[in-house]
Amino acid sequence: MYSEDPKKIKLSKKTPHKLFTLHPHSGEYNIIEVNGTRIRDKEDNTPDQIAVNTGWISKPGQQSICLSHRLIITIKSSNKSTTPDNSLVKP
Repeated sequence: MYSEDPKKIKLSKKTPHKLFTLHPHSGEYNIIEVNGTRIRDKEDNTPDQIAVNTGWISKPGQQSICLSHRLIITIKSSNKSTTPDNSLVKP
């Protein structure tokens, strides 16, 4: 499933807990869970389970990728600051 208008979800402390299911192709599914400031691929039917094992993501720049279903969840900041988040850089 390729979408020119990807689903965008605002993550904040006020974002309610929500589950929704994506069906990228016939017979494929990803159950996405949103809870406040974090999001994850809770369950899918891929053999490798990489996105599921990634777990919760919540910081700008973090991604959860399900290659076989062509699903990428990316955290983007609404803050226009150009200052890098050094917590993501490990020496």
